[in-house]
Amino acid sequence: MLHYAYGAVKKSVQAYVTRAGGEVIEVQLPFPITSKEEIVSEFRKALERGKENGKKKVRLAVIDHVTSMPSVVIPVKELVKICREEGVDQVFVDAAHGIGCVDVDVRDIGADFYTSNLHKWFFCPPSIAFLYCRKRGEEGNGGDLHHPVVSHEYGNGLAVESAWIGTRDYSAQLVVPAVLEFINRFEGGIDGIKERNHEKVVEMGEMLVKAWGTNLGSPPEMCGSMIMVGLPACLGISSESDSLKLRTHLREHFQVEVPIYFRAPLDGEVGSVTGYARISHQVYNKVEDYYRFRDAVNQLISDGFTCASLSD
Repeated sequence: MLHYAYGAVKKSVQAYVTRAGGEVIEVQLPFPITSKEEIVSEFRKALERGKENGKKKVRLAVIDHVTSMPSVVIPVKELVKICREEGVDQVFVDAAHGIGCVDVDVRDIGADFYTSNLHKWFFCPPSIAFLYCRKRGEEGNGGDLHHPVVSHEYGNGLAVESAWIGTRDYSAQLVVPAVLEFINRFEGGIDGIKERNHEKVVEMGEMLVKAWGTNLGSPPEMCGSMIMVGLPACLGISSESDSLKLRTHLREHFQVEVPIYFRAPLDGEVGSVTGYARISHQVYNKVEDYYRFRDAVNQLISDGFTCASLSD
C-alpha cells in the first residue's frame, strides 16, 4: 500500500495482514512530486521488496486513486497494469475521493475491487458509497465474496448480503435519486462540475503560491478538485503538532478552515517549504474564500508570527 494511504485504511490493513502472518510493504512516495513517473518508479521498487527476488508473493495491493493528505491523483491504471505483470493476486483501489472529483471508469482501470464515497464530491450524506468487484473468473479475482457481517441474506450473493445488515439505518441511501437530479441541473452534469472545480482550484492554487513565493505540491494534471499549496517557510511549521495548531489558529482568528500537511525537510535542506495547505473547490466556493486565506497568511507574516508562539 502507499505511504500516503488513509490512516484508518493503513491500520486496517496492518491489523488483518499481521493477524494472518503476512507482511505489509509501504510504497514510499516523494512529496512534493513532479510527475507520475516518480510514483511508478517507487511502486516498482516496493513490489520488488515485497517479492524478495521471487521468494515471496504479493497477495494484495491497496492503491489510492486520490490520496487524502497530501492530495495527489495517483496513476491507478498504470499501477494496476504493473500488478498484473508482476503476479500480484488482487488489487483494491481505495477511491474515497474518486467519484465526483476525477474521471472514474472501473473497467478501464482494471482493479479487482474499486470503492468510492459519494459524500465527499457527489453531494450525498455520510454512509453512502459503492463497491465494484470484477466478476468471478476474470483475471485476478477468484473465490466467493461475502459481506464481513453475517446477516439474514448470507449466501445469496454479495450485493444482496450488503443490502440489509442487522439494524443499520439505510435512510441516507434514499436521497441518491434526488442527488442525481440536483447534479444534472448544472451545465454538463457531474463532468462539468469536475472540470470547473479542477480549473478553479488550480487557478486559486497558483494565485496563492504566487502571493507567497512558494510552490504547488504537484503539477496541475495530478490534481483533481484539491491541490496542495506551499505555505511560507517563515511561519515555522516544524512538526505535525504545528500544522494542527496553525489550522486551529486560522479557524479561530480568521474564520478559515483548511487542512495543513507537515512535510519534514530532507537532510541538508534549509529554509524549505515544510507546510502545505490542501485547498479544495466545490460549486459553492467563491474566489473571496481564497482571498480570505491569502490575506490571513499575509497578516500572520506581517505580524512576525511563527508556530512557536502557539501554545499546545
